[in-house]
Amino acid sequence: MGDNGGKRTPSMNLGVQVSMRVLAIGTALASMGLMITNREVASVYGIAFEAKYSDSSAFRYLVYADIAISALTLFTLVWACLAVRKGGLVFALFFFDLLATLTAMSAFSAATSEGYIGKYGNTHAGWLPICGYVHGYCNRGTLSLAFSFASFLLLFILTVLTASAARHH
Repeated sequence: MGDNGGKRTPSMNLGVQVSMRVLAIGTALASMGLMITNREVASVYGIAFEAKYSDSSAFRYLVYADIAISALTLFTLVWACLAVRKGGLVFALFFFDLLATLTAMSAFSAATSEGYIGKYGNTHAGWLPICGYVHGYCNRGTLSLAFSFASFLLLFILTVLTASAARHH
């Protein structure tokens, strides 16, 4: 790998940081966009009902968390560029990455549990599954959760990389 013996140079690390942060922002925004536009009207035994994300506090939390994660990751994108020049900023970058990662994990977990109930119901509580009636709604919700999970994974990897960089400074 040239003269540096296979070690990452700050500019190589910056390229990885920028790429992963842009992908994390993109996946969080895709998750948010899919969830915000997710609604479907169905009729069960002649009674019409509407399934929409805003009826679920867990889905609303996912949308708000995705917005916050995107904003925070955009902020850390700028911060990462500064941290390459000034080594003292790396620990703060780690802190913000950890904050975004934990927010992504909690929002994904909450929304996934709500999606599970929608798909399979909860017989102990008397909640029936609704995905048999609103297929499109459930499919879009699943896709939104997949993007949310991808965002979490990217942020987790970024947190590990940033922690490693903070350790070496």
